[in-house]
Amino acid sequence: MASYVRKNGRSPYYIKKSVRSILSQSYANWELFVTGDKYESETEFRSLFASIPPSKLFLHNLPEPGERGNLTGVPLWESGGVSAMNNALQRAEQHHNNCSLRSNIYVTNLDDDDVWSTEHLNELQSIFKRFPSVVFTWTKGYYCHNRGDPYPPLIVPQDRVNNWPGGFGGSILHSSRSWKMEVFRGFRYRAQWDFPRNFQGIKAADADLFEVVRVYVAAKKLDYYHSNQATIEHLIERGISCLKNGPLWYPD
Repeated sequence: MASYVRKNGRSPYYIKKSVRSILSQSYANWELFVTGDKYESETEFRSLFASIPPSKLFLHNLPEPGERGNLTGVPLWESGGVSAMNNALQRAEQHHNNCSLRSNIYVTNLDDDDVWSTEHLNELQSIFKRFPSVVFTWTKGYYCHNRGDPYPPLIVPQDRVNNWPGGFGGSILHSSRSWKMEVFRGFRYRAQWDFPRNFQGIKAADADLFEVVRVYVAAKKLDYYHSNQATIEHLIERGISCLKNGPLWYPD
C-alpha cells in the first residue's frame, strides 16, 4: 500500500513528479491514500491525482489546515503535515479494518517533495517475502546535503535481519520506510503540542515516530531490516531545490 500525503504549500511541479513515480512502479498491487492539508483549490487538488486509477485512489482534503495554521519557522518544518499524515494512516487502517496479524498489508509513505525509483515498492515487498518475520524496513535514498551519495551511507549486511547497528530513528529518509499494518496499527506522528513540556529530544515528527518504532520493536523482540538499495530521491529542502541530487530518475 502506498500512503501519499499532501502538505499544503508545495508546488504542483513536485507533486506531479511524486505521482509520476507512483505510476512508474514495477510493483502494481498498491493503493493510494492522499490527504490534503486544506489544499486551497479543490479542483487543482483533484486534478493532480487524475492519472491515478479510481479503484486505487482514496482522496481527502482536510476542511481546516493542520500545523500550518498554527506554527511557523522550525516548529512548522518539524511537524508540518502531521495532521494530514495521521489522517491518511487512519483512513487506510479503517479501510483494512478486518485484516488480521497474518494479513500481508504494508504501509509506506511518499512525501510531496520526494520520488520513488521504479523498483522502490518491489524492493520493499521482496524484503518482506525474503524475511517473513520483518515488520519494519527501510531503504537508502538521495538527500539534498549528502553530496549525491546514498543516505544513510553505512553499508550493512544483507543476509540477516536486525542488520542496523544501534538506533535507527535518525537514519531513515521519511519516504523510504515500510511497516506491517497490523503490528503498528494506531501508531501516529506527534505534533509540537503533543510532546510533554519538559521533552528534551528532537521534535521532528518523522524521526520521533521512528524512534518510537525502534523502542517498540526492541521491547517486543521484533525483526527489522535495512536495504542498501537507494530507491528514493528528495527533491527540495526548505524551499531550495536539490538540483544535483541523485540520479534524476524522472527528468523533465
